[in-house]
Amino acid sequence: MANQHHQAPDDREAAVREWEQQANASMVVGNRKKRLGGVAVAAVAAAAIAGVWLVKHSGNDPARSAGSSDISIPDRKPVPKLKEQDSPIVPAVTSAPAATPSSTVQTDDPMRVQRQQMEMQRQEQARRLLEARMKSAIIPPTSTSQPAAGPQLGSMSEPGQQVRQSPGMLGGASGDQGPQDANSRFARAVSGNGVPVGMASRVDNLPYKILQGEFIEAVLEPRAISDLPGQLCALIQRDVYGAQGRIKLIPWGSRVCGTYNAELRKGQDRLFVVWNTLRRPDGVQVAIDSAGGDQLGTAGMGGIVDTHFAEIFGMSALLSIIGAGASNVGVSSGDQYNSASQYRQSVQQAAAQSSQQVLSPYINIPPTVTVPAGSRVRIYVNKDLDFTSIYQEEIDAAKHGEGVTFIQ
Repeated sequence: MANQHHQAPDDREAAVREWEQQANASMVVGNRKKRLGGVAVAAVAAAAIAGVWLVKHSGNDPARSAGSSDISIPDRKPVPKLKEQDSPIVPAVTSAPAATPSSTVQTDDPMRVQRQQMEMQRQEQARRLLEARMKSAIIPPTSTSQPAAGPQLGSMSEPGQQVRQSPGMLGGASGDQGPQDANSRFARAVSGNGVPVGMASRVDNLPYKILQGEFIEAVLEPRAISDLPGQLCALIQRDVYGAQGRIKLIPWGSRVCGTYNAELRKGQDRLFVVWNTLRRPDGVQVAIDSAGGDQLGTAGMGGIVDTHFAEIFGMSALLSIIGAGASNVGVSSGDQYNSASQYRQSVQQAAAQSSQQVLSPYINIPPTVTVPAGSRVRIYVNKDLDFTSIYQEEIDAAKHGEGVTFIQ
């Protein structure tokens, strides 16, 4: 029995080793078969490719030699250079080159058709960009003096149509185009105006003329009150010489007379004076028609201002008292509305209307300006004063060389 037990494990181990050997042998054989099959497939594929290549080259050579005498392959045209993007004028779309047979294009340049399509797309995009630039009111149109690389813009429009010209930044001369904001309209309104030109002339006899802008100092004789219009006179306190400052034309002691305006507005505190005539002590007179000012040269003469505040306030208070008194006389808090109340109301309304009509002119009293006597005034000469005719004899004597005459 013991021998049988030992023999059974040995047989089992021998059977396992035999099974492992058979399995390993089958795997080795399978791997060898797979490797041999892959090598065979690769060899067959290589042989097939070599055969196809030989057939293709052997078949094309005679056809090419036979067809070279009949088919003429056109010369390859140079590809046009791409233009810069900022070119002012872009050529229009050019016609595509003549179509060539497919076999010739394929043998000559396979990328030629693709390049032509790209060129056509680029030219179409450039044409659209140029049309957008010409329709814009901000970008001015390109100058026609620049060299054109292609057809002008007029070729893009249909026959019988005119291309609209862009008005630029400020618009055309008519002013109906371009930006319509306030600043652009103002720029178009003031643009193109000519510069006014003042012709120069020579002033003769300058020593005997008092030119415009000269001041004459004087002292007011009578006082001026703005309640009524009136006239004024003033005594000239300083000598006035000619333009060159050599000859005394207006001596001190001369009198100048004028008129002041009595119409004043609320808040006005100066009198407007116009001096009309100037008389010298020797009897020479001249019309000056110039405005007067105060001692600082300010237009108008300042003085004492009376606003009549007490009168205006008193009249307003009196109107209020009359209206309130007429409505409250003889009335108590317990009275009811009756005929007597209606009578008092009518009397109050009549009294208020009458007092308003009588006293309302006193409310609108204008201010009164009083310029005292002896006030210093200045007269602004508004025009050139010519004394040439008064000194004509001295001028003629000086021209004939009869000596120099000194004028006192």
